[in-house]
Amino acid sequence: MASAVLMLLDPKRYGVIDIRVWQLLYAVGAVSGNQRGVHFSLENWLQFLAILRDLSSRFRVTARAIERTLFNVHKAHQEDTLYGSLRAM
Repeated sequence: MASAVLMLLDPKRYGVIDIRVWQLLYAVGAVSGNQRGVHFSLENWLQFLAILRDLSSRFRVTARAIERTLFNVHKAHQEDTLYGSLRAM
């Protein structure tokens, strides 16, 4: 919930840490640990934030735009329930 508040205050620098986004980042090897994307730790948050900010800088868009795009990619490729598997992309 804190990430949602930060995103509302500064979408250029923050996105919402979410199960979908984390599972996608895990599936492509961008993050380590917490495969299911639940019960995020501070370490998870810092990893997530570093990736968002790196990608937002590279593509010259907001961190929120990156997070939302990753969310939508996961949603488009999801086969099972949200806590199920992510089909190979």
